[in-house]
Amino acid sequence: MTKLIDIGKIIGVFGIQGWVKIKTSSDADTLKHYNKLQLSINNTISELGITKSNVKNGIWFVLFEGINDRNKAESLIGSLVAVSRSEFPKTDIDEYYWIDLIGLKVINLQHELLGMVDSLMDNGPHSVIVVKGDEKTHLIPFVAAYITNVDMENKQIIADWGLDY
Repeated sequence: MTKLIDIGKIIGVFGIQGWVKIKTSSDADTLKHYNKLQLSINNTISELGITKSNVKNGIWFVLFEGINDRNKAESLIGSLVAVSRSEFPKTDIDEYYWIDLIGLKVINLQHELLGMVDSLMDNGPHSVIVVKGDEKTHLIPFVAAYITNVDMENKQIIADWGLDY
C-alpha cells in the first residue's frame, strides 16, 4: 500500500462553483505539482482529481472533479487532505522532505548518538531538526555549518554538535 502523507485540511468553501479552501503547510510551488488528492471523509479515503487550483495568502484554493456546487463543497469541510509519498516532486541534491528526515538517527563527529529526529521546525531562514535523545532534546539548525552529512541509505545524519549543547 502506498504511504499517504497528510498535507492539510479543508477549512471552508469559496464561491458557488464548488471551490474549497485548504489550509496546508506545504510550499505553494509544490502544491502546483499535484493533479489528484486523497481525502479522508468520515474515515474513508477517497481520491479526487483536481480541475483547477491556486494559492493565495497561504491558502490553497482547489476545484475538484465532480464537485461543481457550493453544497457538495461544503460536505468536504473538515476532511484531511493527503498525497501519496510516491507523488512528491523529485528533490535536488542536498534537498530533503521533512517527512523523510523524521526517524533518522543523529550522530555527532565523535560518533556519539545524539538521538533520533523527532520533528522539524521552520525558523525563518532555515529549518531546525528536533533530536530526541535518552536524556536530552537537541535543537540543531539544519544548515551545512552543523549538518555535515545526511545518509538516507543508512538512515542517519552526521552533525557537528556536542552531547552537552
